[in-house]
Amino acid sequence: MADSRGRPVVLVDANALLLPFTTHFRLEEEINGQVDGARVLVPSSVLGELERVAVRGNTDARAAREFARRFDVVPTTIPGDDALVDLGRRLKAWVVTGDRALRTRLLEAGVPVLFPRGKSHLDRAVSPRQPTASSRRRTRRSGKR
Repeated sequence: MADSRGRPVVLVDANALLLPFTTHFRLEEEINGQVDGARVLVPSSVLGELERVAVRGNTDARAAREFARRFDVVPTTIPGDDALVDLGRRLKAWVVTGDRALRTRLLEAGVPVLFPRGKSHLDRAVSPRQPTASSRRRTRRSGKR
């Protein structure tokens, strides 16, 4: 989905927000490299998760929580991974996560995923039911619909 200004939406999971502090991953740069003009949003449930971990003394979670504040927050009353699946579907958004089980759930729900590949970049995964931009262009050129 695009936001009101036509920008694609990307939701970020807690484990992705931790990457810059655990592996020096350039998360924001990688998101923008994969989804041009992305509007990055953090679900309120993800902020809550980071807060719970930070309160237990995890300094990386504290840093990730502060990093997350640079992005807009999307409110949700749904907890955990269910919130990312729900919001990803409703907003037609990409979701950034390093959680393999969540990636599988998202793809089964038709939500495209960005996931860490190594310690330096994000890779894309899309549901077989969901055409990519390049496959839509090929279909239009060939006259098939």
